[in-house]
Formats: sequence, structure tokens, C-alpha cells
Amino acid sequence: MVQVSDDGFNSPGQVGISPAALAEAREFGSAVGALNRGPLIVSIDWASSVVQRDPGQPEQKLGPCLMIGAYRRDQVPAEFINVIDGLELAFKIPDSVWPPGAQRIVDVDKTQPFGFALR
Repeated sequence: MVQVSDDGFNSPGQVGISPAALAEAREFGSAVGALNRGPLIVSIDWASSVVQRDPGQPEQKLGPCLMIGAYRRDQVPAEFINVIDGLELAFKIPDSVWPPGAQRIVDVDKTQPFGFALR
């Protein structure tokens, strides 16, 4: 699969999402105001390294993982917005991080730092 955007967004159809992960993304979108063509687009992105810093606690290295966030609509090229069951989503997942033989689906995995995994 080839990513076409210089910003690393995946083209629609390159990444799927499980019903459970879609429900989580929809809930997140509702919380940040990204539903109903709101000003934000929900995004699931790959982070090569994440460090968590809680007040009064030592720094915790979480390593590489999927994260959920949101971009302003003007930050996501229109041709990279997926519309899945009415929810607008963007994905930024490099080809190199998918496990061999992966179905290329984002799924829920509560053992992961942000609750998502690649399948």
C-alpha cells in the first residue's frame, strides 16, 4: 500500500476499523465536537514513541502505539477523509508498522496504552 499524502495520511480504504473501535472513535468524536461535519476530524495515528508524564510521578515510556486524536478539518486533505458508517475519520498508520499478514484493521485492545491495536 502506498500513502499518497506528504503528511502521512492513509487513503480511504487502506485501513479498516472494527465495530468496537468505530464505537470508541464515535464516542471520542462526540466528546471533542467532531461529529456531524464539525470543525474536527477524528484520527487514529501511529506514534513511534510515547512518554507519559503525570504530576508527581516518574516519567513512563509507553513505546510505539496507536493514539486517537483530532485534527482541524483544514489539516486533513479532503481526499484522505474516510467516511465509515457516517463518521469522518483519518488514519496515519505507516505501512511498515503492520504485523505480517495483518488484515489492516484497527481494533480495540484495552491492554494497549490508548486502547487500540493493529490486526
